[in-house]
Amino acid sequence: MSLVDKVKDAASPVIDMAGPVVIQALEKAGPLMDMALEKANPYLEQAMEVATPYVEVAREMTAPLLESTINKAGPIAEKISVTYGPIMDQAMEAAGPLVGKATEVARDFVEATVFAVDTATGGRFHDQITGVSQLVGQVLNRNGQQSA
Repeated sequence: MSLVDKVKDAASPVIDMAGPVVIQALEKAGPLMDMALEKANPYLEQAMEVATPYVEVAREMTAPLLESTINKAGPIAEKISVTYGPIMDQAMEAAGPLVGKATEVARDFVEATVFAVDTATGGRFHDQITGVSQLVGQVLNRNGQQSA
């Protein structure tokens, strides 16, 4: 018996016993939550009324600073782009074939893993495993389409 099966067997009675208790707790907590919200609502409204002017002042104070920061950072970002853009292009060109090879290796690894897990579980989770492997395949393809 695998460890997963042992855990399932051990947890099953506890889960069965906890179900009704959880439902009962939710039934009792529901009205109490409603009462708490009802009593807290006026205080929440008061807090919003008091806080709103301060929030507006904070927005008015930070807007010029944010605009100034954007104005100062823009030319610097442009210089960085001009200076390091060609280097980034070269790096992307050099990395392209490596990424392609890594994708192929990852795809092969996923297929081998799917086969091993499917065999180990006796095909019990075949649909779920296939679904996950298809999602991984979509991620591995640059265009988001499943591989052949």
